Amino acid sequence: MTDPVHFEPWTCCAQAPGASTEPGVVQGDWFAAEVPGTVASALRARGQWNHQNPPDVDAQDWWYRTSFAAAARTVDEACVLCFDGLASLADVWLNGELILSSDNMFRSYRVDVTQALKDENELVIRFRSLTADLKKKRSRPRWKTNLVNNQQLRWQRTSLLGRIPGWSPPVPAVGPWRGVRLERGPVVLTDIQKTAVLAGDEGVVSFGARVATSLKIVSARLHIGGHSSDLECEEGILRGELCIQRAELWWPHTHGAPTLYPGKVIIETSAEAHEFPLEPTGFRRIEVCNDPGFAIHVNGERVYCRGACWTTNDIFTLGGGVDSLRHDLTLARDAGMNMLRIGGTMTYESDAFYRLCDELGILVWQDFMFANMDYPVEDAAFAENITIEATQQLDRLAQHPCVAVYCGNSEIEQQAAMLGMARELWRNGWFGERLPALCRKHHPGTVYVPSSPSGGVLPFHTRTGVTHYYGIGAYQRSLCELRQADVKFTSECLGFANIPETETIDEIMGGLMPVMHHPRWKQRVPRDTGAGWDFEDVRDHYLRELFNVDPVALRSFDMPRYLELSRVASGEMMARTFAEWRSGHSRNAGALVWFYKDLWPAAGWGIVDSTGTPKAAYYQLKRAWQTRQLCITDEGLDGLHLHLSNEMTEAVEGFVEVQLLREPNVVVARHEIALKVAGRSLEMRSVDEILGSFFDVNYAYRFGPQSHQVVIATWFSAEREVISESFHLNRARDPVGLPLAVEMLGAKAEALGEGGYQLTLKSDRFLQSVRLSAKGFLPDDNYFHLAPDRVKAVFFAPRAGGSGAFEAYVEALNVSGEISVEPSRASHETHHDT
Repeated sequence: MTDPVHFEPWTCCAQAPGASTEPGVVQGDWFAAEVPGTVASALRARGQWNHQNPPDVDAQDWWYRTSFAAAARTVDEACVLCFDGLASLADVWLNGELILSSDNMFRSYRVDVTQALKDENELVIRFRSLTADLKKKRSRPRWKTNLVNNQQLRWQRTSLLGRIPGWSPPVPAVGPWRGVRLERGPVVLTDIQKTAVLAGDEGVVSFGARVATSLKIVSARLHIGGHSSDLECEEGILRGELCIQRAELWWPHTHGAPTLYPGKVIIETSAEAHEFPLEPTGFRRIEVCNDPGFAIHVNGERVYCRGACWTTNDIFTLGGGVDSLRHDLTLARDAGMNMLRIGGTMTYESDAFYRLCDELGILVWQDFMFANMDYPVEDAAFAENITIEATQQLDRLAQHPCVAVYCGNSEIEQQAAMLGMARELWRNGWFGERLPALCRKHHPGTVYVPSSPSGGVLPFHTRTGVTHYYGIGAYQRSLCELRQADVKFTSECLGFANIPETETIDEIMGGLMPVMHHPRWKQRVPRDTGAGWDFEDVRDHYLRELFNVDPVALRSFDMPRYLELSRVASGEMMARTFAEWRSGHSRNAGALVWFYKDLWPAAGWGIVDSTGTPKAAYYQLKRAWQTRQLCITDEGLDGLHLHLSNEMTEAVEGFVEVQLLREPNVVVARHEIALKVAGRSLEMRSVDEILGSFFDVNYAYRFGPQSHQVVIATWFSAEREVISESFHLNRARDPVGLPLAVEMLGAKAEALGEGGYQLTLKSDRFLQSVRLSAKGFLPDDNYFHLAPDRVKAVFFAPRAGGSGAFEAYVEALNVSGEISVEPSRASHETHHDT
């Protein structure tokens, strides 16, 4: 392949629908546009995007243009224009000649332009108005969904992001959202198909590709790691297979190393050798066990899948750079997530996303881009379009070991069932037969789920198949109902309006005082279209339950305290839910929180905000998702149970300590036992058994006043290092207490090199939900409880683009005020609320 062709800066302009049908007559206000990118990202860069009054980009035609030189071409050089994604109704002209029309943003296109190129070339793309196209007369659906405003979107192969009024920012995808490039060279390799499967302990790679060249091919060879094999070439098609004995396995990071083998193809022609890099190869075996529900096994081991539903790194570009992707996915890995789901309302992700998931050991549950609507899958043209789309995506994703599950759609079966449609209408032949057949052919060794949710008497029943569980969350059920629900696997769950950090709140409010009833705030609180409540009401329900406060009165008269308690309330409910699901009493095999990252600055469903800053819920879930984990469940009159999970292969020998604490720092009881937890196993112990006496540990019997308010369970290694720690609080009230004083808390900050700092804390009393903040830095733990006299070290990593001196602020829910800590100071400053 020769050096890539340089395109001159792109520009774009708007036109009324149909005002111009050819590029030569387009007149308008042309302005700069990044490609890949969208109209929305170009308007944002120009300072012309306002979330409170967004332009209706779907209502207009949008024209893009650029120029490029293609001189100094050789006679035997093929030239192909590649369009990796055009959103969504697009026409393309090269030097005034129409070379492509597209109606699917999820397909890629390759156009041979060898004969059409000139020394100087003009490339123009028109993106036709979606609003105008939706007015065309088409058949009606059998059911309607409240998810979108226009039911005819079912005919369009475009993302629903930006077109869902209940929870998506009004930023629709219009424009060249994926790359545009010219491939040229004496040898061009396309249509790559590479799959890797395990046959016993042997890794088998099957390879196929199309090669375009006018040169004579002398040989072609596939290289995977230190192994190689010849490829056959017949009529421009390369095919072959390579086997690796005792192949090292790719594991999700919670269970082992995500081993990858580098790969390439070398084609020797009569002129020279040409090398083509391939995506790294990983070998893993994915299976699903449907007894008693739905559980994923990797390489023969049952894997508890936990994580979240991925949205997009940047809703304006529907992508984001590799650095920002690495930041977000590393945060996910470090939180203990081993699975991310890409739902049917989103987009297929970039190659960089899947490449990073391969590297970081994160499984991917991949929906095809269908959601809620009655798609016209029996229409011949539509069926051909989505078949090509699915085939292209499968061939691309089959090269990534992280992709474990394919799902036909999001909530189509649920939508039909909830609207009372007959059972035979819930699933059509595309999702039930044709699409799974394509998955088996193009990506063997993966699991197929027809719809999320599905599998029960009704698709959304919780005890069977795959469900969407919002019992804790939207339906405001109690934690004590979790065992009754008996959720086996939930591919989305626990949607809460999670409060972001102060800097993000300031961005939402534009410098105004944060008040929850302000239109700028309420616009961004997610809701179900048509419902008389939103997900802030859901959070308030659990705020009352956890802290025994009136949310309306609290936010009316003490907004700062309302925000402090609300930040931790949603994450506390999610962490308690996962404690139950990961316990020895549960048959749950996986749960994915609904939204990993917010789509815009908001109190959204995301546990990470749109800037990549973790919210309180992220840290609370991080402590519930670790590979070696201790969690507590409340068993009512049977006291408290401890559950110690070890997902790694090595056994852990150590100690489990339980102490009962009367606030602020009186130890009522303390005892420990030696315990060995074998690899890939879970041990359960009763707190009463460990203590050896009756202390009414969870205050279930209520004989007189409480003897203690806090139960602390700590799992120590043999070397007395803390492996995992969990707390149970025997109170439901606002824990506000004395002002935080320097003498209460020993705090020290020191530089560690490469811009990082370590903050070490030690308190003479129990601190609840310790909150740390340092502008320009991210802590690796936050919103944690701190036991008396326990030394806690927190690492702060510098944020990209951050600068300035390190200064950390420490506060906690059960004390007022904050302490600031700087490395250069010998003393600390204390600030109190007024």
